[in-house]
Amino acid sequence: MIKINIATANGFNTEELKKVEAANHTLNNILNSEKFRERVLRFTTDGLFRFHYRRSFLGKWIDKPHSNHQVYEIVTQNSGDTNNAVKQIDLHLELLPGGDGDEHIGYTDAGARKIFTYRNWFNNVSLAEYTGHLTHEWCHQLGFDHATRPEPKRAHSVPYGIGSITEDIVLNY
Repeated sequence: MIKINIATANGFNTEELKKVEAANHTLNNILNSEKFRERVLRFTTDGLFRFHYRRSFLGKWIDKPHSNHQVYEIVTQNSGDTNNAVKQIDLHLELLPGGDGDEHIGYTDAGARKIFTYRNWFNNVSLAEYTGHLTHEWCHQLGFDHATRPEPKRAHSVPYGIGSITEDIVLNY
């Protein structure tokens, strides 16, 4: 079992913190659900049960390929141990000014382990979209990446795929 904890939430006002708390509660329910597990294990790219990974021009892997099962294990921090220990993940969030337009949502500083989100985007999206964003950025902290420019297979990368799965489950929760 995994427990997401909002360790820090800087720059949020009282009203905005309510959305953060709701996203945290929702995320904990989703990540521990059978529906999430099934959706990750059945995720497809080009008709195959896999996420999209990239190679460099020299043929070396930019993103390390993992099976869907391995992605699920990494995301849920489930090492297969049978002692049912709760694994706590601390998220450090920061709300920044700005963020007009779809391309300015936020980013992750993997070194500082912080998820930054732009206020204008945050205040104009649903709980489902914000929960998907948190999951997407958290996947970056776990070491998953995607192409920086929009391309068809980017939506099939682990951060976009897991974020979309999470958002979709929230919408249908």
